[in-house]
Amino acid sequence: MSEPETSEKHNFIDRQLDRLLKLLNERLFKPLDQLTILLRLFLVMALSVWFGFTAVNLWHSVSFNIIHRPIYHVSFAVGGSGGESYILGKAIKQVVEAYHPNIRLDLLETVGSVDNINRLDTGEADLITVQSDINPGANAQAVASLYRDLFQLIVQDQTDIEQFSDLAGRRIGVQRESGQFLSFLEVANHFDLKAEDFDFVGVDDDEAAVAFEADRVDAIFRVRAPGNWIVQDLVQYHRGRLLPIEQVSAMRIKHPAFKAATIPQGTYHGSVPIVPPKDIPTVGVYKMLYASKRANRRVVQAIATILKEHHQEISNAISRDTVEVKQLVANIGRPSSSFGIPIHPGAIAAYKQQPKSSFVTKNFDFLALLLSIVVPIASWIWELRSRAEKRGKSLCESYISDVIKVMDDDDDDAAEHTLEERQKKLYLIFDRAAKRLVDEDISQEAFRTFNEAYKTACEKIERDIKAQADHQQSIQQHTTAQYIQDVVVIHQADSLPHPESLQQMEEVLQRVLDDLACDRISQESFRTFMDVYNTTKKSLQENNHRGEAGIDFPETTGESAASSSLSTESIL
Repeated sequence: MSEPETSEKHNFIDRQLDRLLKLLNERLFKPLDQLTILLRLFLVMALSVWFGFTAVNLWHSVSFNIIHRPIYHVSFAVGGSGGESYILGKAIKQVVEAYHPNIRLDLLETVGSVDNINRLDTGEADLITVQSDINPGANAQAVASLYRDLFQLIVQDQTDIEQFSDLAGRRIGVQRESGQFLSFLEVANHFDLKAEDFDFVGVDDDEAAVAFEADRVDAIFRVRAPGNWIVQDLVQYHRGRLLPIEQVSAMRIKHPAFKAATIPQGTYHGSVPIVPPKDIPTVGVYKMLYASKRANRRVVQAIATILKEHHQEISNAISRDTVEVKQLVANIGRPSSSFGIPIHPGAIAAYKQQPKSSFVTKNFDFLALLLSIVVPIASWIWELRSRAEKRGKSLCESYISDVIKVMDDDDDDAAEHTLEERQKKLYLIFDRAAKRLVDEDISQEAFRTFNEAYKTACEKIERDIKAQADHQQSIQQHTTAQYIQDVVVIHQADSLPHPESLQQMEEVLQRVLDDLACDRISQESFRTFMDVYNTTKKSLQENNHRGEAGIDFPETTGESAASSSLSTESIL
């Protein structure tokens, strides 16, 4: 598909989208605004006649519950500023404070899990992030499971280190008194190695990385999410090599928090040189969110509810520059009780409660004071809008999932559908989504999100179609070139009599016509071949006339050539 056609199609899609959005605005929001004005007038009349004294009580209630409600400061220890925990914690802070202005999350930059646990024990921190393989202590209670970390062991590429046990006596870049240090020792103990068997280098992660770049350490151990930019820098630009960590199932006997995991091939560089060149087995642990058992139950419940219901907002709060952290938000979920850490009562309440989606539920105390006809009417309107938004978001996510499935259909070993079929499926999905928008089943914002995914999928499939067409054209050109070569060889074969040369050329022509009929060569390639064919045939005839005067051979306009020409014309 050419670029002008692609641009025209995208412009058509944009025009259709604008028409749908305008139609939705005229059908829904303008009537709703008029209804809102009438409700406000009715509310003023009702309050002035029936609720004069209630207005005074309402003011006192609002003053007490909203203006003078207490502010909760929550200290949140999230690790170093360059880590995934800090970036995710910053996004959680933004969303929590947006939904609960009376909760202030104060981020504390720390050196890791052990430091976080110490701060929780001393009361300096109320919330902490810790690896699931490290005991957070008796003062900690689980709030959420955030994402999965991987043990990533990077060694100098030029060394002869091939397995974990080869690290004995080597210089290891890992900070002591950190969660990574404890995790490293857990793995080392499985291979009958102790801390005394290694030379640990680096006061912190940055110093260890600098030492690795300067060849002052033989290996670096990190507990990071896959795609971490620090690990990528080491393996891609500083001669680092990822080392597998085997026997994870056996390690789980003593460390049940360990999970068998894999660093997928190409995680840090997909093209040649591929990094890693193959799947690397390793250990996976979850990054957990813990709260002090002394933390306010309602505050913890509010935070856990945000983590449960607002994945999209948390993802949107993360910068596009750290897209690998955005992907981790989808893993946030309820903590497992299998680790032996009790779940905080506030978190339990959050996971048991139904999602608060309506205006009435969120503002029940305020609306309970308005004992009038306006209350059920307003409640009904907001309930409908909330359900529509929720249903629309769910529908939009399902359409996006369908689009991604169609886009990634070629990722399987054998794609189930052709590119044209997948393109038609995309158009059908867009039509369904557009009808849902017109029927007010999904919101404009949700449809815009879907449209971005749809455009991306269309562009990918169009690129694949173009690549397929280019490949097919290359094959056709190669086939045509082979036929032309056959004709040239016949022309250059002086040993063949003239009739036999013409007969062989007719046979080549017939094969070309068969390929043209089966679309194995294009019409343009066929014309190119015919130019060479006619020129060569004419040359053979002229040479023959010079050699044997008075002997006539069949012309290209003879019966056999005429039948070939008729076949050619019928195909063209």
